[in-house]
Amino acid sequence: MCLSALLVLLDASVVSFSYVGLAVVASGVMALGAAAAQLRLYRFGRQWTAGALCVVVATVSLLTTSLVKGTVLQRTPGWAELLGLLVLLCLSCRYGRPVPLMLSVVPLFVAVVRIEGRAPTLSDLPVLNDINGLFTLLPVGFVLLGGYLRAEDGRRRTAAENVRQAERLDLARDLHDHVAHYVTAMVVQAQAGEPTAERDPATARKLFANIERTGQEGLVAMSRMVRLLRDADGAVAEAPVTPAMTRIEDLVHQFSGTGQHAWLDIADDVDGAVWSPQLAKSVERLVQEGLTNIRKHAHTATTVHVKLGTDGDRLVVRVRDNASGQQRGRVWFRPSGFGMVGLSERVVELGGELSSGPMPEGGWELAASIPMK
Repeated sequence: MCLSALLVLLDASVVSFSYVGLAVVASGVMALGAAAAQLRLYRFGRQWTAGALCVVVATVSLLTTSLVKGTVLQRTPGWAELLGLLVLLCLSCRYGRPVPLMLSVVPLFVAVVRIEGRAPTLSDLPVLNDINGLFTLLPVGFVLLGGYLRAEDGRRRTAAENVRQAERLDLARDLHDHVAHYVTAMVVQAQAGEPTAERDPATARKLFANIERTGQEGLVAMSRMVRLLRDADGAVAEAPVTPAMTRIEDLVHQFSGTGQHAWLDIADDVDGAVWSPQLAKSVERLVQEGLTNIRKHAHTATTVHVKLGTDGDRLVVRVRDNASGQQRGRVWFRPSGFGMVGLSERVVELGGELSSGPMPEGGWELAASIPMK
């Protein structure tokens, strides 16, 4: 702003007090004002209006150049006008879309080059006397500057989109894990309650109570996720964090129900307190997904064993069941595949390996080996 005002004062002090001098100053003020207006136009997406403004400014500059060349012997380029044209050129190259960009750049480039015709001889200027084609180099330099800034904007947008995409994938994994875990538990208990209601009303009442409790826990978990999404100032991150090992113990404890029992086996050298947040979250999701899949697809399993151990500098997580034979009855769950896909992505991001398959002695095992550092 100060530079613009200084250049306008410089032009006013050099030109003659005539309609020609007034035209030079007015053209400079117009070019600088158009540069400020063009930035706002691009911010609001007014591409064609910005292009038309550039054409108008370039036309006025060319008319002023013709007027000065035909009437004034002591010439001045109009430094404020030159700066305004160059800024317009740079902004157009940075923000303009292809067609409005060409509409803007060509007349602006011509206007800057033609200003040389009303400038003093470069040999009269002590700093610029060794520069040939200055009024061609200047617009080329500002075009390149605008192109460079445009490329940097594109790289920043790409990086931001990659971050947003990673966040969306992470939220999609969490959403699937939470919904699948709680809804599966409710459906399985409802399935068990249907045949149990007539022969064992007491057990059926217990199952329905468990369904209510599981639904409430699911609502609490979903509310926590919604608060995390809505909170922009990070207040949720300041809330007390439950240790990873405690969350895993709760998952195993909550899994046990009618006909199925689960226990957790933690090796002495496993310390959840030293896990990174990414590792802790991945281990929790791995145990949750393993237990959810057992509820979905292993109705004959009576025992579930979750083991946490180490193998050198790697953490080994295993979720096993003792299901045997073919599953009978209606197919209550169709495999979506999203749970295992998201789990595999988590493990691979940490440099680990994930496997899933039947065990020789019977049953099924979900296992992962993840570096702890």
